[in-house]
Amino acid sequence: MEEQNNNYDESDAQEANYAPAIDVAAALAAYQHRKMVEGLVGPIASLIVHVCLLTCLILFYHPEQKAASRAVEVQAQELEVKELDQKTQEELQQLEEIAQDIVPTVEKPTITSDVSVDVSAVADFSDAMASTDDNLEFSDVLDIRANDSPLKISSLYGGRSNEGRKQAVKRFGGNDATELAVLRALRWLKATQAANGSWAPSQQPAMTGLALLAYLAHGETPTSEEFGPTVQKGMEYLVNTVNNAKGPTGNLADYRNGIVAYALAEAYGLTKIPFIKLAMEKSLTWLVEGQQSSGGYDYGYKKAERWDLSVACRQYQAMKAGYIAGADVKGLEKAIDKGLSFMKNVAYNPKNKRFYYCQGSNGSDRLQGAAVLCFQLLGEGSDRLAKQSLQGLADKMKSGALKVSWTVEGKQKPAEAAHENEMYGWYYQTQAMFHGGQTLWRPWNKMFTAEFVKNQKVVGEKREQGYWECPRRNAAVYDKAVNYDKWYTTALAALSLQVYYRYLPSYKMPKSMAKAAKTTMEKLDDDLGLDF
Repeated sequence: MEEQNNNYDESDAQEANYAPAIDVAAALAAYQHRKMVEGLVGPIASLIVHVCLLTCLILFYHPEQKAASRAVEVQAQELEVKELDQKTQEELQQLEEIAQDIVPTVEKPTITSDVSVDVSAVADFSDAMASTDDNLEFSDVLDIRANDSPLKISSLYGGRSNEGRKQAVKRFGGNDATELAVLRALRWLKATQAANGSWAPSQQPAMTGLALLAYLAHGETPTSEEFGPTVQKGMEYLVNTVNNAKGPTGNLADYRNGIVAYALAEAYGLTKIPFIKLAMEKSLTWLVEGQQSSGGYDYGYKKAERWDLSVACRQYQAMKAGYIAGADVKGLEKAIDKGLSFMKNVAYNPKNKRFYYCQGSNGSDRLQGAAVLCFQLLGEGSDRLAKQSLQGLADKMKSGALKVSWTVEGKQKPAEAAHENEMYGWYYQTQAMFHGGQTLWRPWNKMFTAEFVKNQKVVGEKREQGYWECPRRNAAVYDKAVNYDKWYTTALAALSLQVYYRYLPSYKMPKSMAKAAKTTMEKLDDDLGLDF
């Protein structure tokens, strides 16, 4: 699953039965009740206000004489338009070329003709295919300060509402086909969820975390009509898994705890359900305590000399999500700073301008995307090292050495074509390209969406199913050895296709915005002792 590591502990079956430390179902029921009441408060208040206004109009309104109208003479006059001189035109052209590298415009992906998509089956996405937006601003400034109110969702998640998704998909190059593929994936995951809320025959905590992230990226919560029960069971499973664990060992060690912490942080960030916060902070505490003095990480949270960038990147993403969600974890900010220092001073090879996988090894293209994304998420996307590594990926994409394809090429047998899941790399590279600007994003978007939509497993007249097989891997050989691959690949594919709205483009570091000067209204609220 992770880079160069397929030897996993298969002892996850023991997690099927838990004795919850708290009444999770009751807490979620209270959350649903609260959301229903919140939904009624607005309409009732509006009705009362309108009735009062209408009554006042009837009692106190007295019509007055209309003011005498005055004739206004309008005269159209043609203005002289002067042409710009040659020097001015050249300067404007240069500015336009510079803007093209900063402000991306994305064109809709070209979906191959052999893919039949029944878009009419999804009412939410009946609008026209995505069109090029020449005026979009790719460096939107977002207010992503943490808050504890369920009534105010951080705008980091602003693209996840129904309307937000529609606008973001059109704006950044998605289309009806990509959104339909996401829906099919979510429905397949729903159909294959275990009774205890987990997914996959093994690696349940990690697979459940990734599946839950896919639902949260789509804006699904326990109150959602179609996926609410699925999301609720997934949350219960992760919370109970963390609460019943004595520490970050076994199935909650290393990258697995990173994924679980990531999912719990986003779950709390979207819902503000209190019992999720407790589990999130417990998981993040293990993550902070497991960090090496250099800022890196290793499997099993070992503190020896060896470090592993693949494991570390999982932790850094969880740190960002936890900070945004408002986690109260001692040392979290320091861990973020140490992570950036580790990637800059330890994990980077200046000779070939690439990030290592671990000591003495060359980093794969999969790892370059992971490292660059972590720089971007932690507010350092413009760092020289990140830009160099991203440019290296761009050069390979341009030459054809880096591409998205399920096809096995050359004389290798399918089982030997790759011992890693290529979706791991594509998941990270897609996000890194998205945040890297239009020059990189447009060709990547066109390539990866076509391949993803084409290779999703759908059958029958209604085109059921909705999962993805591991790319470039012989399923007959690997299904038994790596029996979680179908869920792993499907969750990462769905998250990749949700890139348009999962995190709106921004290089702003969350803590820099959290510490920003307060507005006049916020200062007034503080003076009055008000907390909204």
